[in-house]
Amino acid sequence: MTQPAFPRRGLLALLAVMLPGLGPPAAAQVTVSVREPLLLQVGERRLQLRVGAESISGSGLQLRRVPDGLRGTFKGQPVDLKWNGDGDITGRAAGASVELTAVSRAPQPGLTLRGWFGADPAELTLTPMAIAGSVGGCSYSLPMAGNRYSGWRTCDVTRGPPVPVTLRIPEDAVPLGLAEEGALLALLLSDEALPPASSPGETPGVGGSGTPSP
Repeated sequence: MTQPAFPRRGLLALLAVMLPGLGPPAAAQVTVSVREPLLLQVGERRLQLRVGAESISGSGLQLRRVPDGLRGTFKGQPVDLKWNGDGDITGRAAGASVELTAVSRAPQPGLTLRGWFGADPAELTLTPMAIAGSVGGCSYSLPMAGNRYSGWRTCDVTRGPPVPVTLRIPEDAVPLGLAEEGALLALLLSDEALPPASSPGETPGVGGSGTPSP
């Protein structure tokens, strides 16, 4: 069966337009500079990414944006992801095999990712109002709150109790295609991109009991 052409304009581009009007009046006090990074915070752990026209970079993450793919290194390990016009995303990232399909939610904005990230099944839905589902062995429930996604992540008991999660996308985010956006967010939410759960003086598995900072 012939599928419609996969949209190249991603949800981040739509959010860049919508975010200033989504939040309550208090959200107007939050200013986002031209160089504001994408911020992911899981419990006490933070990752900031710069999304540019040619590259995506952050702590331990250096990716080149190439036609229909992302290539580079991730914590010293190679990343080689590619996708096709049907939204199929394949390759390897930090030692994990990736087999995902990004399905557009048209006519509504957003996408659903289904498939595998390493040994773990993935099914993750992204819309302007929420991110929900699982990837990398963890489940997410992140409704939009003000100018960010904010909620909780639950993993198996060996990885500690549920922790609060915040994902803030800058208003001036560089637009990504839907497949590229799905590949990047699956990579980030897989937990591989984050720094270690504990630092010297902390008890492993206890981090993240507080409220994420803005």
